[in-house]
Amino acid sequence: MDVRKFIRAVYVSAWVGWQVESNWTEPAIFIGLQIIRPIASSMLFPLLYVVGMNFIGAQVDIDYLTYIILGTVFFNPFIASAETAGQIISQDRERYGVLKSIYITESSLQQYLLGRFLAVMLISIFSTSVVMAVVYGLTLYPFQISLTIRLVDVVQLLFAVLSILIGSAAFFYLLPSINLFTNKLHWNLTYYVLGVLYLSGDVLFPVQSLNPSAWPLAYILPVNQSLNVIRAAFGLPVQANILIGLATSVAWFTASVAVFNLSVKAARRKGLLDKIGWW
Repeated sequence: MDVRKFIRAVYVSAWVGWQVESNWTEPAIFIGLQIIRPIASSMLFPLLYVVGMNFIGAQVDIDYLTYIILGTVFFNPFIASAETAGQIISQDRERYGVLKSIYITESSLQQYLLGRFLAVMLISIFSTSVVMAVVYGLTLYPFQISLTIRLVDVVQLLFAVLSILIGSAAFFYLLPSINLFTNKLHWNLTYYVLGVLYLSGDVLFPVQSLNPSAWPLAYILPVNQSLNVIRAAFGLPVQANILIGLATSVAWFTASVAVFNLSVKAARRKGLLDKIGWW
């Protein structure tokens, strides 16, 4: 493998990804939009909890509110990855008509997706950091609720973020693997996956609270341990294992890349790389 060509292919793909994600608009406007939307999604469930508890006259559990906020804020990289991954095949095959052209160049689709993913994650890392500060401020001042957030382990936090990025990359290869074979799921598949992760990924509540027999999901999905390690790094009393989180994310990523490569070969044999229309 020519390392220089690989790096150049990933860099150019990341640049294309930035342009597509920003819809060719001014960077300042784009960054502003990328912050506003995650703020809304991150505040939705915490607000529902606070308003609901006030409505019934019950006391807000600060630890649980912190649990929800950390879960929704740091779930944003998965949302960003899934939303782009769910659309990328449809966009490049139908809207821009470049999927086949990318395939026959020296840079493979695998490198192209890696570059697009890096663009999405750079944006997501910045927006998640800003959103965390904004959500904390909104909770503290308008609602006068002091969250139980104190950073107690920086190293654990960094490894947890790395685990989240690797897990997000897994979905960036997995969803296109499915959409290569159909043009009907690109709008729905993203939200099917995100819905499952919201329910079983320890984003809003421990998966065991759904059903005690669902506890294995906490060690199977690439979300649960990573989010819980972040909560532990911020001082919440939750059980988490960063080694399991990293191992799970790496396993999902490795499997997703393998599935994607097999899907590309099958799609090529069936002539689907440049097939357009509703099928």
